[in-house]
Amino acid sequence: MSKTIVFPTATLINKENEIYNGIKKLLKKLYNDGDKIIIMSHDRSKIADIIKEFEFVEFCYRGQVRDLVKKDNSGTYIIVGSNDDDLRIAASTKTALLTPEWSDVQDELPSKYGLVIPSPKALYKVIQIIKNQKVWFYELDIDENAKVYSLTSANTKGDVTKSEKEIVDGFRSLLKFGNKQYFKVLQLHFLASIIHNSVFKEVDIWTIMPSSGTEINQDLWALKERARILMGKRLTAPLFVRHTAIRKSHSFTNNDDRLYCSRHFPSININPEYKKNNKLKGKVICVIDDYLTNGTSFETLRNLLFHAGVRKVIFVSLGRFKRGWGIEYYKQDYKLTGNVFSPNYSFELECEEDISGDYNGQAKEEIRTLYKILYG
Repeated sequence: MSKTIVFPTATLINKENEIYNGIKKLLKKLYNDGDKIIIMSHDRSKIADIIKEFEFVEFCYRGQVRDLVKKDNSGTYIIVGSNDDDLRIAASTKTALLTPEWSDVQDELPSKYGLVIPSPKALYKVIQIIKNQKVWFYELDIDENAKVYSLTSANTKGDVTKSEKEIVDGFRSLLKFGNKQYFKVLQLHFLASIIHNSVFKEVDIWTIMPSSGTEINQDLWALKERARILMGKRLTAPLFVRHTAIRKSHSFTNNDDRLYCSRHFPSININPEYKKNNKLKGKVICVIDDYLTNGTSFETLRNLLFHAGVRKVIFVSLGRFKRGWGIEYYKQDYKLTGNVFSPNYSFELECEEDISGDYNGQAKEEIRTLYKILYG
């Protein structure tokens, strides 16, 4: 899928009006790949030489770019900029922002919330990664108001190639042990996925699944923050409070002990900050977690959120374990009574069933392509 890449003047030339090393080669490669290139500036004379040399580029003022991107609903645009105005355009139009580390202009917010790219050569690879992501590995409609997406396969055994295994192990090393080698790649793969799917533009509040302990998973939180800023949302407080640590799911040997939401409810509630002014009433919530096995964690949050009055819930896991046998996703509906914004509520299971979603093998091919982009 070709992209429209927007370059502010400061991304192409320095304060002495000299073009940065690697920019000319980058523009040619993007054009040859079929991408459209827009130079965004308030002063056409500053980039007159570039426009003359590269007849295929288009010139637009900032207001024109904002209007063009607002009309787009397919994730076609990417902004490569490093000042606050670039971030504002990206956030207001729900567009990917890549922050060029080589630029003379380095405002604080784009450096914090954009995806920082070290060189024009690296930018070309990053754009390839974004273009590479087209499908989700797993999709499931829990009901008409709740949906599950999983980005990649979490399996490293069976019919798995060497490249798949290396990427999946890298993601797992990041999520479980804090290995940062794959962090930027995972962010790009994740953000490309939500950019390409219009359903995420409905999201009002972005949050993460609390870990089994009481500390916040900082890597998941960083991913959530990138998504929140990208989609122009303001609420930042954690949506859930894990007030009591629980056993990790993989430590259970008895399936009944692990499978039911009853092991989560006594340890978790919705943050009381969201009770003020009915912040959740009628809202669309997106919850991000690292791995999905049978859906117990997601089901716990789904019951809490709908009891609190939300309109729709979208769950995203970065990895999905696929088994050839047993339970796929265990839907559980509970009757909750009391105040779910505090630990003082009770729960009673009303119905339960194993439900199935759809797997897409093309996502595994995207992992292999990602490997080639990174290491080819």
